[in-house]
Amino acid sequence: MEDKWKKIFEENKDQIIEEFSLPSGHEKRFLAKLNQQTPKVEKRNFNYWKVAAVMIPLMMLSVYFWTEFRTEPLTDNTTTLASYSPELGEAENQLSYLVEMNVKQIKSMQTTENQELVNTSLSKLDLLQKDYNRLLIDLKESGGNPQVMKSVLMNLQLQVEVLEQVLTQMNSLQEFKKNSNETLF
Repeated sequence: MEDKWKKIFEENKDQIIEEFSLPSGHEKRFLAKLNQQTPKVEKRNFNYWKVAAVMIPLMMLSVYFWTEFRTEPLTDNTTTLASYSPELGEAENQLSYLVEMNVKQIKSMQTTENQELVNTSLSKLDLLQKDYNRLLIDLKESGGNPQVMKSVLMNLQLQVEVLEQVLTQMNSLQEFKKNSNETLF
């Protein structure tokens, strides 16, 4: 605002002098007073309390949702069927071994032609593995419920069956490709 008055005063200086006769030294005194009255601009301080008031609830909500809706268990999976029955534990180990071996075999046979088949089968296997982890948690919470034990074994059997079907499809694709190449020659 004061800058506007200074500007107006400077622009119209000649008109003002003509219309009004000012006492000597009036202009200097006026400019001195005007310069003294310029308010100092206060620098706004950054309010960290407002940032903290927003960030703390956001962090609390994110931790809550992360722990509540997490797919993997927070604790280690030391609970297995072997904890409740050695025979079932042996069956679980054999089925887990078959799953691992079939996954390795599928990945080794992967080509550009069967890329989509491998990706969809591995995504299905991933869903089954997440269900398996949830079943292990349920097994621990139930204290060895026979129905949950049966579900764990059925899940592993289903994983093996899915992988064997994929291997069969991949082998048939290779055979078809091989036979079609032989007929061309």
